[in-house]
Amino acid sequence: MNLTDKLNAQLFRYPPSQKPELLNPLVLAYVGDAVYEMFIRQYVISMPSQRPNHLHRTATRYVSAKAQSKALLALLPLLTEEETDIVKRGRNAKSGSTAKNADVLEYRHSTAFESLIGYLYYKQAYERLNYIMEASLAPEKITALAASESEAGPASNQPGGTDAGTGRVQADASEEPEAAGADPEAPSDAHKL
Repeated sequence: MNLTDKLNAQLFRYPPSQKPELLNPLVLAYVGDAVYEMFIRQYVISMPSQRPNHLHRTATRYVSAKAQSKALLALLPLLTEEETDIVKRGRNAKSGSTAKNADVLEYRHSTAFESLIGYLYYKQAYERLNYIMEASLAPEKITALAASESEAGPASNQPGGTDAGTGRVQADASEEPEAAGADPEAPSDAHKL
């Protein structure tokens, strides 16, 4: 058994009862929430300051409905047709719960983002999953990249600006993770869904 098979056996001790394409989008969001939370926790622990309160505040900036919505809107132009379909299903799913610190649209976009993460996880599309999660760390970079690609013509379906050593989307060193909240002056991309 090679390393990938061993890893899959550990990560998928209990595989889903059906193909990921057939799972309810809220089920995908349920697992996507856990996968993304773990990714973000690992990310913030990799930062220099590891005081528990600081870790929690920093992680919250990424896992909030507002931050996930912003990341999804930035990623939309870079998603495949299959991924866009999962996002739409996640956005349109009736969750039965309401957002605490976000409006309804942000909450639905957040659910859609988590559905995409859950879908890629269950598809075992680890490279793409990692790419999407890394890109979500710097949505403003993705937005700029997508704008430049649309001006230059069709390009790859992958976000760019990654560090060759880590694969992480690079934000400026001086940038703090943006607090959960969208710029009210910024144009809305909500119509793209």
